[in-house]
Amino acid sequence: VYRHAASQTACDMTFAVYIPPQAEAAPVPVLWYLSGLTCTHANVMEKGEYRRVAAELGLAIIAPDTSPRGADVPDEPD
Repeated sequence: VYRHAASQTACDMTFAVYIPPQAEAAPVPVLWYLSGLTCTHANVMEKGEYRRVAAELGLAIIAPDTSPRGADVPDEPD
């Protein structure tokens, strides 16, 4: 899991990455998995059954947290 400062949301955002074995030898395509509102990167990375197929296809998966955390949105708990 990685974290970066996002200027668009004015807060830190997290994302998880799966890199298939094929990436050691050559560039691989990337699928950006956007979970639903209020979901975190953990939803797909922990519950999704994607690893076997992604490894077979040589597909990298990036799963960002789709909701700003700590953005001080009124009436919206983190």
